Amino acid sequence: MRPANPDSDSSEASPAQAESASLVRVLIVLRRRWRIALVVFALTLTCGALYTFSQKKVYRPQASLEIRPERNTVATVHDQAQYVDTYLWESYYRTQQNILSSPGLAEATIKALPPGLKARYEGLGGTQAFAGNVDLEQVRASFILKVGFPDTDAEASTQIVNTLISVYLDDANRRMRELKSNAANTLSKETLPDIRKAITAAEAGLAEFQASSGFVDFEDRTNSYRSGWNKSNERLTEVRLKRIRLAAEYKSLVDYGSDGSSGLFNPSFHQIRALEQLGQERVHIAEQIASESQRLKDGHPRMIDLKAQLASVEAKIREAVQGCLLALQNDLKAAESEETALGEEVKRLEAQMAETGNSLRRFRRLQEELTANKELYASYLKRQGETSATAGTGTQSVRILDPAKPPPSPWKPNNRQNLIIAAFLGLLLSGGSVLVAEQLDNRILSPDEVRAFVGMEVLAAIPRLRGAGGEEVFVLGDKSSIPELESFRAVRAQIVTRLERLGSPAVGRAYVLSVLSPLPGEGKTTIAANLARVLALEGRRVLLFDADLRKPRLHALLKTSDGPGLSEVLAGKADLKSAARPSVIPGVDIVGVRTGVSSAAELASSPRFAEALKSARETYDFVILDSAPVIQASESALIARRADAAILVLREGRTGRGAARAAKNALIEMGVTVLGAVLNAAELNRGAYGYGYGYGYGYAEEKKGSAQGIEA
Repeated sequence: MRPANPDSDSSEASPAQAESASLVRVLIVLRRRWRIALVVFALTLTCGALYTFSQKKVYRPQASLEIRPERNTVATVHDQAQYVDTYLWESYYRTQQNILSSPGLAEATIKALPPGLKARYEGLGGTQAFAGNVDLEQVRASFILKVGFPDTDAEASTQIVNTLISVYLDDANRRMRELKSNAANTLSKETLPDIRKAITAAEAGLAEFQASSGFVDFEDRTNSYRSGWNKSNERLTEVRLKRIRLAAEYKSLVDYGSDGSSGLFNPSFHQIRALEQLGQERVHIAEQIASESQRLKDGHPRMIDLKAQLASVEAKIREAVQGCLLALQNDLKAAESEETALGEEVKRLEAQMAETGNSLRRFRRLQEELTANKELYASYLKRQGETSATAGTGTQSVRILDPAKPPPSPWKPNNRQNLIIAAFLGLLLSGGSVLVAEQLDNRILSPDEVRAFVGMEVLAAIPRLRGAGGEEVFVLGDKSSIPELESFRAVRAQIVTRLERLGSPAVGRAYVLSVLSPLPGEGKTTIAANLARVLALEGRRVLLFDADLRKPRLHALLKTSDGPGLSEVLAGKADLKSAARPSVIPGVDIVGVRTGVSSAAELASSPRFAEALKSARETYDFVILDSAPVIQASESALIARRADAAILVLREGRTGRGAARAAKNALIEMGVTVLGAVLNAAELNRGAYGYGYGYGYGYAEEKKGSAQGIEA
């Protein structure tokens, strides 16, 4: 079973870990791009400062006005005009604002200015420019309006503001005096005479109506009719109920008139004393008949006499019942007659009440009309007196709270505000420039970037391999005490340690390590060859397996070019033992390929490739597969799956973060165990490298002449 990938991203990372990783990325980007950010910030702040300090100083003196709607000087608490400011003051306020910034007031103000200031606004467009420069500022939740006039001359703008509000108040007072004078004339000549005529007409109409009605008190008459109507209606209700009761009794008793004995059982007949005695007598005779019938026959004289007595008593009972019915019928007729009379009386009273009510309403309407005209006359008369008394005064709705004074400091430019805005804008632009720079250039420049952006541990950072003349070499020379060789020893230590953690191979089987890179030209073959060399220094039998079937390079390290290669092994023309030949690297054999093949993907997945790899495991202690670039060759991940683990070679200053992540994810998705990354061509003297990536300790005396490379 393949072990878990040590460098795979945890799907259950805590939010704190994710936040920490994001912070690390930000710090790395800032460390990498701080010069760009600083330059952009400094340029923005400098431009803001130049703009601010190059602007002309503008002063804005302000005068404070209190503006309220006009109210009566003399008024009562019941005067609704006192509450006009509660509902209409905002409209009045806006009107005064428009007047203050109107061209008409601007023209009058210009005429009132001293000659020196007047000349600035004379000519075409001067009035409009003056009106447009008037600055109005409303103080929230108050009746206060601040009037200003921005200008480069503080004294001149102060004089303009004071002249403006002076002209405004003079004009407002003039208009108010004219308004009050016109109102007083209208009241005295038109409004009050018309109201007086209406009062006279209302008094005449009321007097005429009272004379025609006999000066009757309609309210008393209406109350009298209403009292009589109530009594008659109550009596009518009583009589109607009585008539209904008598009719019901008569209807229920009329059926008893033909049967004297049955009438005894109706409750209405119990009030007749004669019937009570006759009933008792009838009961007594009936009891005798019942007693004698048990021993006498019906034809017996005694029985005949008793029956004759019974018939006589029942005849008397019928006569009494008929008399009772007749009396009840008479009572019913009397009740009906009284009900009819009372109904007619109620109708008569209702008609009189309606007529009197109409007269009362007309009387009240005439009286209310007269009262309303008198109150209106009194109100306008009071208004006339107030208007006449205040005709010489000006407006009371506007007053000056504070006149304009020369301001001690300019209104514009606001240096502090502009510099703060420039600094904030500089931060935004510097952040944007850093983001743009990261999008345009995301090359890996340090091991920290590999950990933060790719999510892989860096096994070691390998410097550029150079010979004695400074030229780049493929494989280091024989002397192993140079710093470059120490970096490969660090890679060896990391790889061996991590492979041992994954598990020891079976007896007689070698470790198989795949060396890959995201793209070509990143030094995977160089890393593979030099890693094989340092492994061989430990006495291991090492095989370099050229698994890059498209562009092979390891055949250049063979001592001789004769003999079969991997192509012959995969074609079945040779075995691995004959194809593995000594190389120029001591202790390292190579299975090379002379030329690239077009069917690399098919050959890599063939059984013969697996058989060759199996044979290599049985023969050597360590097998290193130099595979093709992961992103460009589909067979790379397949070959890496056959290995125990893989390392990813990244070239500093060339490999992009996206390519590195894509290669890593492609390997992980195929189930490849990635031990980590090797950062090739690293500049170890760069500030991004801390302790752990400098491999020159203790070799200062030996550096001279020690970097002779093995020429491939």
